Amino acid sequence: MFCVIQEIETKKPNKNGHSKELHSCFMSMSFNGEDMSHYWYRFSDERFERPVKKAYKVSIHQSYREDGRVKKKQYSLCTVKYYDIAEEWFNVYDYCNRKINAAACELGVEEELIYDLVEEKLNPLIESIQNEFRQTEEYITHEEHENVTTVYALNKTKFNSKYDLDGTSSKYDECYDVFGNLMNKDKLDKIKADYEVRKEYEEKSRGYQEDFYSNYSKNFSGSGSYFNNNQSNHDLEDKEMLKQFYRVLSKKFHPDSNPGKDTSEEMKLLNQLKSDWGL
Repeated sequence: MFCVIQEIETKKPNKNGHSKELHSCFMSMSFNGEDMSHYWYRFSDERFERPVKKAYKVSIHQSYREDGRVKKKQYSLCTVKYYDIAEEWFNVYDYCNRKINAAACELGVEEELIYDLVEEKLNPLIESIQNEFRQTEEYITHEEHENVTTVYALNKTKFNSKYDLDGTSSKYDECYDVFGNLMNKDKLDKIKADYEVRKEYEEKSRGYQEDFYSNYSKNFSGSGSYFNNNQSNHDLEDKEMLKQFYRVLSKKFHPDSNPGKDTSEEMKLLNQLKSDWGL
């Protein structure tokens, strides 16, 4: 049993060549009065021509004798095109799996045996085609474009992280083009300034919160300034109202009104409030 690879010529050329150029583009736009003009990129419509019109028919053969004569069985597994191999789209398991299973069943052999025969025959051809394609202007140009767009995506992610922007923010595109060129310094300076303002505001807010909770803890711990401040800023009208509050609350929490229940803490707090209110 052996694998045969037959080179055949395709009728039509492959028209899926990669774009020849990568273009930086500018879009002028605004939303609710805010300038949101930005840069974006596109690939050119002009593509590389693909002159190679080849495909490869892969089959498995088995020779046997019948009535003293040598006969041969042939099982076609797949036909793969040159550029599918060149761009590493081809995988024998994806292309040939069903046919290999059927052939193995009919021949009474393990599937892995056929896979090994096919790969042993195909691998040198695959390596040769891919090495050949990597020398072409199309491949070299496409790799350059891939590197540019990959670095662009990384720079955009770093930019959003540095200035604490949402991951989907297009602020980077308002300043830089796909090649990393600074196109709008004024917009970048504004982004930096806005970031500094936000950072300062957040630091102050954090400080206010820390002070608030610190004072809250002190004032309501029973030993803080809240309980030691005997000065009152209430006028006579306020004091009359506070006296009514005190009468209602003192009646509610007085021990005589709560038989069997300890309300000493409530009364202690109420009397302290009475002192603080200057009643």
